[in-house]
Amino acid sequence: MGVGPKIKELRNKAGLTQKDLADQLHVTYQAVSRWENDDAEPSIGTLKEMCGILNCSIEELFEIDKKDEQKPVEEKVTIVEKVIVQEPKPVLGVCEKCNEPIYEASNLNRINETILVRTNRTSHNESRQRILCNGCNEIRLAEEKRKAKQIQREKEADFRKIRIHSFIWPSLVALIFIISGISTFAKGDASTGFGILVVGVLAYCFIATMILNNTFITDMWLEIASWGFVKLPGIIFEFSFDGLIFLIAVKIIFFILGIVLAILAAILASLLAMALSIFVYPFALRKNLKCEE
Repeated sequence: MGVGPKIKELRNKAGLTQKDLADQLHVTYQAVSRWENDDAEPSIGTLKEMCGILNCSIEELFEIDKKDEQKPVEEKVTIVEKVIVQEPKPVLGVCEKCNEPIYEASNLNRINETILVRTNRTSHNESRQRILCNGCNEIRLAEEKRKAKQIQREKEADFRKIRIHSFIWPSLVALIFIISGISTFAKGDASTGFGILVVGVLAYCFIATMILNNTFITDMWLEIASWGFVKLPGIIFEFSFDGLIFLIAVKIIFFILGIVLAILAAILASLLAMALSIFVYPFALRKNLKCEE
């Protein structure tokens, strides 16, 4: 049995995990795993400290008393020295999280990230590269995954809130039209009552689509409604009492005309949007359910 399996045997006998032994030796659990697989060998100082933790001797660790009982003591010592002495491996980097040296390329992770740097009252983004070992990199990936899930949950909550509003407010408006339509039907005016119900359905689709605000309907309504806000021409008047009266009268007329144009443009925009919303609303609701902008 080599030194690696013997370390594993004594560790299990002592009731320690690889991480427990690594913590007491102040190394990573990956280092203990490499020792036990005979991929690497601990230093002399680490072996001495390990013997104290595992409550064994160097001879027991290397099984000298079992394999080499017939050999002289000097030969046993020579064998021990041959096993222990090893050339130091080059350090490829140091983990910025746990400050452990990294000897294997497979344990080295270079992470590119962008950080916000503040200088006095200004700030700018800078790109930098971090070095992490496999263990710390797994923790980083798990944290990023947790944050992504949290952002997704918050996004879904926002879309759900908008969707609820798109059900409540249009339903209240549609309820008014339904009550009015039923009342008209009760009075015997079926055509008017039917028309009111149709307008109620259109109003529901229009308002719901505007609240969802994920289609072209909102932009189209704002564009058409803006046609009513036109710049009226200037007024030339005589600087006299009659001229001032004329100026005030024309200003009032222009003000009323501006309001009328804005109302007409809003009505036109609403009629066009209502006519299209009955077809667009199902797609807007589907996009909201899929959390798409």
